[in-house]
Order: sequence, then structure tokens, then C-alpha cells
Amino acid sequence: MTNKENYTKKVQKQMEKYQEKISKIDDLLKDSKASGKAALLSQQNTLKDKFKEGERMLKKIESSTEEGFEKIKDSAVEIFDEVKDAFYEFSHFLSLDQLSHAKDEIVDYGNEKLDDVQALVKNHPLTVAACAVGIGFIVGAYLTRSK
Repeated sequence: MTNKENYTKKVQKQMEKYQEKISKIDDLLKDSKASGKAALLSQQNTLKDKFKEGERMLKKIESSTEEGFEKIKDSAVEIFDEVKDAFYEFSHFLSLDQLSHAKDEIVDYGNEKLDDVQALVKNHPLTVAACAVGIGFIVGAYLTRSK
């Protein structure tokens, strides 16, 4: 096998993997209700543009001669690196969006539980006070015994 054939097969396999990832991203974003969906869609379009550049370069390589391949190999490597970087940037952006969404959910959950505790104290003040005294007594007794 020639250098061009080896390189072409390697790039074809990688581009197929990228195509599968793009399909999965399309499916996920179609049903997404993320707060930053517009930004995700923008990142997705950038990713698709880079992927299309990679596809065009792959076709150019496939149709080139061995000498022609050697001439365009450096620019091909650069384009395929840009495709790889675009996937990395998208995954990083997606991770940040997911973290932000998770943070919002955690804050909301904490606020709900705080409201529940406040309602419990308001509705049952004597019970809560008795529990606090009991817990204080137990902790105090434990601390005096451990000395």
C-alpha cells in the first residue's frame, strides 16, 4: 500500500466516527431543552462546517495522484486537526453547559429543601425545639464522656 492509500484509509475511518458523533449530537440537540440551546446550535454549526471542510479535503486526496497527495498532505493534516479541535471545543462547551444546568438544579433542590425545613419549623415549633434540646443533650453527654 502506498503512503496515500494508508493515509486515506486512516482518515476515512476517523471521518466515519465523526459522522456518527454528529448524528448523535443532532439527535440530542433536537430534543434538548437546555438553557443555552442557541449557543449549542451555533457550536454545532461550526462543528458541521469544519466537518464539511474535512470531507472536501478527503475527496481531494482520494482524487489526487501520489505526487499531488504529497503536495497537499500538509494542508490536509491542518484541516483534519481543525476538525478534531472543533469536536474537542464542542465537547468542552457541552460539558460547561451541562455543569451549569446541574448547578441550577442543585440550587433549586437546596432552595426547595430549605423551604420545607422553614415550613416544618413554622408549623411545629415546639416539636422542633424539643428535638433540638434532645440532640443537644445527646451531643453534650457524648462529649463529656469522651474526655
